[in-house]
Amino acid sequence: MAEVASESKQGSFRFLGFDGQGGLQLIGGLVIGLIALYSSYDHVNFLSSSIQLNQQWGVWLILASLAVVLIDAQLASRSRLRAANEQAEERNRADQERNRTDQERNRADQERNRADQERNRAAEARERQAAATKRQGQGIALLRSAALFSARVQLDPSELNRSRLNAFLALLFEFGS
Repeated sequence: MAEVASESKQGSFRFLGFDGQGGLQLIGGLVIGLIALYSSYDHVNFLSSSIQLNQQWGVWLILASLAVVLIDAQLASRSRLRAANEQAEERNRADQERNRTDQERNRADQERNRADQERNRAAEARERQAAATKRQGQGIALLRSAALFSARVQLDPSELNRSRLNAFLALLFEFGS
C-alpha cells in the first residue's frame, strides 16, 4: 500500500527502476556521453599536462562513465523511493495511532453515554416511585377520611352525619370514575 501511494506521488515515469529525476539524470549522462563520443577527444588535460588517449580507450572510458551515471541514477532513484515509502509508512503509523486514539475516545464517550442513560433511568424510577408514594399517601388519606365519616355515622347515626358520608361517597365516585 505504501508503494502505491509513493508511486502515484513520484509520477508515472518508471523505467528500469528510475523515477523522474533518475530518468533525467540518465538522459543527461547519455547526452554528455554522446557529445564526448562524437567530439573525438583523444587527449585529457590534467594539472597542466596533456595525456594522449587512443580513441579506442576514449570509447571505453565514455562507456564506463555512462555505467557510473546509470548506477548513480538508479541508486538515487531507489533512495528517493525508499524515503517516500518510509514517509508513507510513517504517515500510515500516525494514521493508525490517530484511529486507535479516536476509537478509545469513542469507547469512552459510549461508556459516558451509558452511564448517563443509567443515571437518567434511575432518576426516572425515583420520580415514578415518588409519584406512586404520593398517590398511595393520597389514597390512604381518602381511606382515613372515609373511615372517619363511617365511624361518625356509626357512632352518631344522625341525618347530618349520614348526609356528610353520602356527599363524601359521591365525591369519591366522581373522582374515581
